[in-house]
Amino acid sequence: MGEIAIPKAGAWNVVKQGIHGLTVVPEAGAITITFTTTRPSKPVFTVWRRIANVAAQDMVPANQVAFSGETTTPQTTHTARITALPQGLPLWLRVDAAAEDVPAGDLRRPASLFCPTGTFVRVCLAKILSVEVLNSGDSGGGASMLFQFQVYNGMSSEGEALIPTKQADVDSIDNGEFVGGMVGEFKIDAAPDTVVPYLEALHWKGSFPGLPLKGRQIGDTLPSDTGSGSDDEAEWAGCLARAALPTGLGSTTSGALILSTGLLVPSVEARLVFETIVSNPSGISTFTPPRLPPGGFVIGS
Repeated sequence: MGEIAIPKAGAWNVVKQGIHGLTVVPEAGAITITFTTTRPSKPVFTVWRRIANVAAQDMVPANQVAFSGETTTPQTTHTARITALPQGLPLWLRVDAAAEDVPAGDLRRPASLFCPTGTFVRVCLAKILSVEVLNSGDSGGGASMLFQFQVYNGMSSEGEALIPTKQADVDSIDNGEFVGGMVGEFKIDAAPDTVVPYLEALHWKGSFPGLPLKGRQIGDTLPSDTGSGSDDEAEWAGCLARAALPTGLGSTTSGALILSTGLLVPSVEARLVFETIVSNPSGISTFTPPRLPPGGFVIGS
């Protein structure tokens, strides 16, 4: 790609804004954008679904999936990552990078480009390897307990549940014993960048009351408090952790993640791993500007 010639005789103020070296790297549900501008800018980015593969038809409000500002400080070197995009889909990206050092309406100010891009797909298997009771809260042993597990979305403000809640009730369990009914794997399709596994243990002060659990189920959104509590019927404690998932293509298995309620009562500890597969079903590739003779390139405006 050729360089844009800049007059050298004190003529900076006649140079129009330009966008150079645009590179767009696809990830699982995200894209990373890098480029430079001739003049300082605060770029904004718009993303649409690429359905007809014709920009004029696709870049309409009904297909828009993201709009993002890059920075509050005008710069000439730019990097941005746009997340929470639909996974495994072809997309269009438009970059608008108006020059900030000239007044509005000035012909040197505007610069825009658009290009094809898209995202990868990420599938995650959350695996519970073991759950151990360290202190049930029942000094006499033979505790009646309820265990619950959920994985929440760590990227959204709602923190919505990503799997059906796993529950296991045990009529009698002693300290140091494992809860076999909680071992299993849980598939998360289109998994977000960050997931939040949550485990709660509840000790019934009497015998297990049976179903329904009188409102004891954990919620469909991430709890705001992971401490402990008690009432006349039971005492409970919860714990969580945040796990960042891979974004690039391939299959990976995380190291063991320990969830523990620590010294809270009931005290439990779980070992988890996350198996993640990132694939590219839509054949999306990294966008780089085509090599053209001196004079730059134009993708769109």
